[in-house]
This record gives sequence, C-alpha cells and structure tokens, in this order.
Amino acid sequence: MLSKKIYNFFLILTLIIISINIYAKEIKIISKINNEIITNIDLENQIKYLLITNSNLKDLNKKDLIELSKNSLINEILKKKEIDKFLSINEKSSLGEKLVKQNYMSLGFENKSDYKSFLEKKGISLELVKSKLIIEQLWNTLIYEKFKEKVKINEKQIKKKIKIYKNQQKKL
Repeated sequence: MLSKKIYNFFLILTLIIISINIYAKEIKIISKINNEIITNIDLENQIKYLLITNSNLKDLNKKDLIELSKNSLINEILKKKEIDKFLSINEKSSLGEKLVKQNYMSLGFENKSDYKSFLEKKGISLELVKSKLIIEQLWNTLIYEKFKEKVKINEKQIKKKIKIYKNQQKKL
C-alpha cells in the first residue's frame, strides 16, 4: 500500500516537472552591450512594444522587425547609460504616470485600466511601457538641454519657406 502511494507520488511529480518544462521558455542571450545583456525575452517584449506604438511596423517582415527591435534595445541601453551620468531614473516618479496618461490618451484609451488590460492582452506590462517612456522623455530632455544653445532658429527664413510651399500647393 505504501509503495503504491510512493509510486503515485513520483508519477505525479514527474508529470508536473515534464509539463513545467514543456511550457517554460528558454532564455537566450542575444547581445551584450557593456555590462547589460539583451535576451530573447527582451527582444520579444520590444517587438510587442514597437508594434503597439507604431502600427505601420506590422507590415515589416519578421527578420526586419527583429533587427529593428534589437537596434532599438541597444539604443535604449545606451540612452539609459548616458542619462544615468546626469540623473537618477526614478520610475515611481509622477513623470512616469504623466507619460503613461499621455501615451494611453494618444492611443485612444479613456482610462489607465483599459490601457493596462490592452497591454496585458498583448503580453506586455504597464511598468515596462512606463520605463521606456521615462527613458525616452529624459533622453529628449537631456539632448535639448545639452544642445539648446547651439540651435539657432531663423524665423524669417522659415516663414519664407512656408510661403513658397503654400504657393506651390496652390499651383498644384
């Protein structure tokens, strides 16, 4: 009787282990940038993120989408490393919530919970999206602050080009 219980226990345990292994994803290192690694899971998440933020990318073939996503991840790592030299990225800041709200409203969602549900259906977390939005915003701010003194805007020249463009449109 005891041996049958032990046999059944090991049989069930074996079945559980086999089923876990069947559904487990193998994690592979795709690339290494400085001390940061990019895994196949990171790449899958980036593909999902890019497809959510730019619906035109669904027309790309899989190879091009993978390459674009890999390059995008590399750029993100480099941006984050540069930002870290000047600022501490606090992902719990109010900036993150503000950026998430701007993002879901621009995509046509009325509230955060609908957006969060949408992201979960697509297999991506709101926290990952928030992190990416923060990095992008801080990067844009850093670049602006770094180069704002070097950018000169000639309003007269811009107005002249706009008039020329309008005149060409009228002729067409």
